[in-house]
Amino acid sequence: MALFDFLKPSAKTVTILPAGVSFDVKPGQSVLEAGLSHGYAMPHSCTVGTCGSCKCKLAEGKIKELTDFAYVLEADELQSGIILTCQSALKSDVTLNIPNFELKQLHPPEDYDGKITKTENLTHDTKKVSILLDRPIWFDAGQYVQLEVEEGLAARSYSFALPPAEDGCREIELFIRQVPGGEFTGMLFDGKLDGKSVKVHGPSGNFWLRDGKGPIICVGGGSGLAPIVSLLEQAAKSPLGRPCIMLFGARTQEDLYCLERIEEIAAKWDGAFTFVPVLSNEPEGSGWTGHTGFVNTVIEQVAAQHLSNETQVYLCGPPPMIDAVTDTVLKLGIVSENIHADKFLDASHGLARQN
Repeated sequence: MALFDFLKPSAKTVTILPAGVSFDVKPGQSVLEAGLSHGYAMPHSCTVGTCGSCKCKLAEGKIKELTDFAYVLEADELQSGIILTCQSALKSDVTLNIPNFELKQLHPPEDYDGKITKTENLTHDTKKVSILLDRPIWFDAGQYVQLEVEEGLAARSYSFALPPAEDGCREIELFIRQVPGGEFTGMLFDGKLDGKSVKVHGPSGNFWLRDGKGPIICVGGGSGLAPIVSLLEQAAKSPLGRPCIMLFGARTQEDLYCLERIEEIAAKWDGAFTFVPVLSNEPEGSGWTGHTGFVNTVIEQVAAQHLSNETQVYLCGPPPMIDAVTDTVLKLGIVSENIHADKFLDASHGLARQN
C-alpha cells in the first residue's frame, strides 16, 4: 500500500442509541447526509442548521462543526453536548443519543435532471407545478424534494403533491405559493421558469403516515396542503379503518383549492372522513357558514370524539400555525410522540419549504 493511502482521511462510524443502528460517515460528509444516504429515517427538516429538528446528544467521540451551533442551540444545550447532525462531520467514531429515531427504511436521496413541463393556477398565489425527471423517483407520501433552477440562486424545497407509484414517478407535482419578494417564486409566477431545466434532489423529510389504530387529525395551511393530500391519497388506497379529520386553514374562500381531490379521498376512505375548512379573513356578509378564525381554535369542537392517547396529528404549514396547533393538541391530551409536523419556511430560513 502506498504511503499516501495512509494519509487519506478515512470514514468514521456513528452509532445511534437506543436504536443500536450504525453506519459509516465519509470524510467531509455530515452525519445527517450519511444517514440519509444509507436510507435511515434521520430526524431533520431544513438540512442547513436553522430549524433544530436534527439536534441530538453527543454521547461519545468528537465531531467538527460545519457551521456554528450557537446560532440555533441554547447555551445550556451546547454545554450538555447537544449537536446538529446536519452540521456535524466526524473527527472520530461517535455515539449519538437520538430517542426519537425511527427504524424505518427510506429511499436514499439522489440527484435528478428535470424540466418544468406545466404550471396551473390553483389560487391567485398558488400554482401546481409539474416536473418531468430524467428517471423515476421513489418516495414516501409526505416527503419533499429540493429544486435548483440556476447557479447562484439558492435551492428551494417543496413537498410532493401526489402519492407515490409502485414503479416510481417520472413526473412529479408540487404546490408552490408565491412569496412576496421571493426571487424563485417571482420568476415562477412571471412565467420565466416555463420549460426551464431544473436540478432535483430527493426525496427528503420525515413526514409520513405512521402505523397505528387510532384516529388521524391532519392540518394544512397554504401550500402545506401538498404533503397532506399526498399522504391521504396514499392512505386511502389501503383499508386502514381509522377515522380521519382534515382541517385546512386558509384566508378566504378564494384561497381554498384541491377540493375535488379531497372529496375523492373522502369517498375512498375506509372509515369516517371529515373535511373542515377554516377561514381566518373571510369578509363579513360573504355568505360563508363554515368555521372562521384559526384552525387551532376549532380543533376541540370538531374532533372532540377523536382525541385520545392513540390519536396521531399531522401538521404542515407556516410556523405560527404549526406552533399554535401543537400547543392546542398537547393541552387536549395528545402525546407529543404522536405529533408530526413539517414547517414550511421561507428563504430567510435557508433551505426550506416555501408556502
